[in-house]
Amino acid sequence: MLVVGAALLGAAVVGPLLNHAVVRWIGWRVVLPPYLGWVPASREIGRVRARCAGCGRALAPAGLAALPSTVVAGRCRGCGRHLAPWYAAAEWATGLLFGLCAAAVGWSVALVPVLCLAAGLVAMSVVDLAVMRIPTRFVYATAAAVAGGLVLVAVVDGPGRRLAGAAVGAAAYGGFLLVLHLLSPRALGFGDVRLATLVGAAAGWAAWRADHPLLTPVQGVVNAALLAGLAGSAVGLVLVVVRGRSHPFPFGPAVAAGGLVVVLAAL
Repeated sequence: MLVVGAALLGAAVVGPLLNHAVVRWIGWRVVLPPYLGWVPASREIGRVRARCAGCGRALAPAGLAALPSTVVAGRCRGCGRHLAPWYAAAEWATGLLFGLCAAAVGWSVALVPVLCLAAGLVAMSVVDLAVMRIPTRFVYATAAAVAGGLVLVAVVDGPGRRLAGAAVGAAAYGGFLLVLHLLSPRALGFGDVRLATLVGAAAGWAAWRADHPLLTPVQGVVNAALLAGLAGSAVGLVLVVVRGRSHPFPFGPAVAAGGLVVVLAAL
């Protein structure tokens, strides 16, 4: 019941909301600036919602009463128009990850920060795949939600010392990618550094053990970085084979995937 409920929550509630956030951010930060010549303030574009181009129906639910999802079947529920494949892909990915998180963590308050992390990683990965940028606001919003969840876990389940693992992980992973960014800013953007700091905090928290309070968070970060490196190398190799030459590609999804695997394995 927990796994099914979490999967439905991700696909039918959280996924559409993430789609709305992604569409709004890309339109505001990527599409409008070249068209207008300046970045409009959020108040100047009103309460814009992601809408179907055919009938104008909102693609994100206005609340729980608007369920089920508008695009979970790949079509607008208003006019049946086929939508961009990534709409449904984002919702299904969110549902799948929520189900996997619930299966790995079980009935525990620790599921709260894990689900917050998974939702944020989906949104950031979608944007990075689309425009090769990681929204700073998404990172900060996810970090705030995850931090609140970690504090909740510390209060309910303890121990509070486990939060130190999050700090060690954030410093280790974020610091490592910061060095790489400073060495080659064009190869690794600062958005990846922010994302790695968030992922490192989650991995360090999940991997923390009382017998080795410093070593285990660092080991969790190392595992996450290795997985991200392997995934990034595989993607790069495929691109070289397909395109015949090296080509820039988003590294954020690899960082996100490696970190989430480590978190779920550790818990």
